[in-house]
Amino acid sequence: MIKASLVFLFRCLWFLLPAALSNHNASVGNRLLAPKFIKPWLAKLDVPVDFGYKLKGKELFGRNKTFRGFAVGIVTGILIAGIEALLYLTIPFFRENSLIDYTKINFLLVGFLMGFGALFGDLVESFFKRQLGKRSGEPWFPFDQLDWILASIIMTSIVYVPSLNYILGIIVVYVLVHLASDRMVQRMGIKKKEDVFK
Repeated sequence: MIKASLVFLFRCLWFLLPAALSNHNASVGNRLLAPKFIKPWLAKLDVPVDFGYKLKGKELFGRNKTFRGFAVGIVTGILIAGIEALLYLTIPFFRENSLIDYTKINFLLVGFLMGFGALFGDLVESFFKRQLGKRSGEPWFPFDQLDWILASIIMTSIVYVPSLNYILGIIVVYVLVHLASDRMVQRMGIKKKEDVFK
């Protein structure tokens, strides 16, 4: 029973890992370690997705939603999916516990769909936050957690749809992971206390 639960937990975490790290890296794109020749290109992409346009006097998405974030997030998703595919092909443990069969589904597509899905979901949620007058970074439970999770699952369903029990497990696990990581970065001084859901 314990072993089966641990396997289920691992499969949930492993499935959405490309999206989770895409979501994380997109938000810290300006602080990522990167080769010097890449940094000027990242700087050029530091442009708001909404180009500063406003709707009824309110930002569409906010200054922190940039093309750089999208680029970093999508590349992260592809890299992590590539690592998952490599492990799937070389180590039996990962082959037995991956929901996605990387011999049938291209990791580039999986990584792109998860990365784009995570960032698009976050973008949609940001639109509603701005229109409701919530400031950037203000906690909005459970939408801060669900936006990227649900959008990633929906986008990835183009190539693979997990069973319902796994979908529910993935949602619950990653909501908890998101809340725990928020507390962790708050204690590290990266996030302000008022920006973390209590």
